[in-house]
Amino acid sequence: MKKHVFDFLRVLCASAVILFLLTVPEIVFSFINPKLSVCGNFDKLGAVFLLAIALSLVENKTFIKWFLIVFGVFQLVQFNSMAYFGVYLTPYAIDFIFLETGDIITEIKDVWYKYLYIFALVGVPYWLLWRLISRGVLNRVTFKYGWILPMLYIAAFFYRASTPNGIFQMLFKQTCFASYNTINSFSAYLGNVLPKKIIGHTQEKIYPDYKLTNIEKDKNAPVNVIFVVGESVNANHLSLFGYDRPTTPELEAYAARNPRFVYKKAWAAGVNTLIALPMLYNIQVNPKNYRKLIKRDSYLLKMAQDNGFKVTYIESQNPSLFKKTSISHYDKAFVYSSKNGTELNGENGFLDMAFNGIDLNDGRNFVIVHKRNIHSPYNDNYMYETGKYEIFKDARFDERVNEYDNAVRYEDMLLMKILKFAESSKHKTYLFYLSDHGEALGENGVWGHGHLSPEDLEIPFMFAMFNGTDDDFTNRLRGKDRPCAHDVALWVAEKLGWKVDVTGEDLNVCQVNGRDTMGRAGVLKIIKKSDGTTDFKLEK
Repeated sequence: MKKHVFDFLRVLCASAVILFLLTVPEIVFSFINPKLSVCGNFDKLGAVFLLAIALSLVENKTFIKWFLIVFGVFQLVQFNSMAYFGVYLTPYAIDFIFLETGDIITEIKDVWYKYLYIFALVGVPYWLLWRLISRGVLNRVTFKYGWILPMLYIAAFFYRASTPNGIFQMLFKQTCFASYNTINSFSAYLGNVLPKKIIGHTQEKIYPDYKLTNIEKDKNAPVNVIFVVGESVNANHLSLFGYDRPTTPELEAYAARNPRFVYKKAWAAGVNTLIALPMLYNIQVNPKNYRKLIKRDSYLLKMAQDNGFKVTYIESQNPSLFKKTSISHYDKAFVYSSKNGTELNGENGFLDMAFNGIDLNDGRNFVIVHKRNIHSPYNDNYMYETGKYEIFKDARFDERVNEYDNAVRYEDMLLMKILKFAESSKHKTYLFYLSDHGEALGENGVWGHGHLSPEDLEIPFMFAMFNGTDDDFTNRLRGKDRPCAHDVALWVAEKLGWKVDVTGEDLNVCQVNGRDTMGRAGVLKIIKKSDGTTDFKLEK
């Protein structure tokens, strides 16, 4: 019995050392680029620890040596991507690297030496790990066929990549542990993306590049652009749009006294947050043109910085989502955590804290606010102020509808807070509001989001302007019937000083992406006809 306990402790100790040395590169890189620092995502850390346990049990040292060499090469690709692009590696970024090798070499030919430290960052701890194992310094428990365990570990990732739901979870979803990202991304690439390209299941269409024209006349002129991205907002549950429950009384009063306030229904970019946000921020019109998400050649945050804007990103949901959406090119970020909820009484107090850290009177500002409300569970959003926002309790309604409508009432207050924040500047300020996706609430028996159906995709759009006028622009927005999400992204780009020409696409057609970043889970084309009616065409 004592021997078994002792062996178990030996396994744990050896595995802990292996885990530490495997993850030293990302720990050190956290100090080089804090935006890509490790965090408390313990399920992913646990997954890497399982790999460490598997390696600790391998008797064959030659197997371990080659495993570390191959994994080390993959890690070099990962950390070079993090250092150069400022984002974690994704499966399709790997594909992009192979396809665009010539362009990448051209881009880095004058700065390549700045990334030589990556070889030491990965090479030194991995070499040290090999020395500890090869010289028997680690007091390991090993098995003759222990090499099977790391192979089974990798095989599990390959199997996951072969399933529709698994590959959806693996694509474009990074975490704050680079080692896990490396395993995840290369497994998805080698186990799904590359085989399909080789056997011909994927015939990729090449989409023409957008044409970006810088139309900014004065990069020093003070101006603010605020882009608010709502969460799960169903336009048909806002009394501002005619809903029979008084869910948005403050917005209605605001609209009555501000004739320049523009509000109308719009169509979402995608069916969930992780699909819609990248599409909005990259002005991705066609869901199948996934290279927009890799090249980021029409990325709103970068375009803003190029024209002298200070970029502030406010993530009101959680650090994990902030990482998964690969936000880059920002100067300051405020990210909500569960600790904020307790200390600040939810999103209301969090927005107060974030807004207090932004000076809209200081030069040029581009502020993106990604909201938490009205994410499910709906009543969690206003749980710190239930006495004030538990208004709708009619038993004739489904309890989910009552809770959702209460959360809309909470959203009404939050949006007024944001409008007042925008109004506080003495400089010209543009404010755009659009939900990331909608939320079905029993229409045609459909609930929640993730569905490529109209009841899940009708979202609100709002526009307000302060401390100045721009009548031509405002009238253009007012005259647009049911804008697409890409229309709003293009309007934001325009106020950041850019004219974006999207070639090869009919901008009058809204293309809504299903539950896959490449558009492989279906695309709903919403075609607005000249007689005012709308056609819906689902493409697989």
